[in-house]
Amino acid sequence: MSSAASMSKYLTQVKVTMAPFAPASKSSKIFLSRIITNDALAANPALKIVTTSHADLNKAPVINVTYKDGKTLELLAGEMKVNDVLRQVGKHARKLQEKEDASA
Repeated sequence: MSSAASMSKYLTQVKVTMAPFAPASKSSKIFLSRIITNDALAANPALKIVTTSHADLNKAPVINVTYKDGKTLELLAGEMKVNDVLRQVGKHARKLQEKEDASA
């Protein structure tokens, strides 16, 4: 899965909860910027993106992803780099893409 745009095709919902000014939220903010692009939204216009912010700088940012097959993934993104977040989210999306390619 080379890009967030191709990955977004296999997602139904992304929820991000974070304190936007906390240093630990950096990966969450960058992840959102990769998911909310014209290419990603064109690949999946039905993708629902929900962001919730709070003021607690000590609370770890959380990313919840729901895939088209119903599987959910929860990431505590505070200590993760954005490439790690993308890798974790893309892992199941790749499996769904392989399944789709095999059935086509």
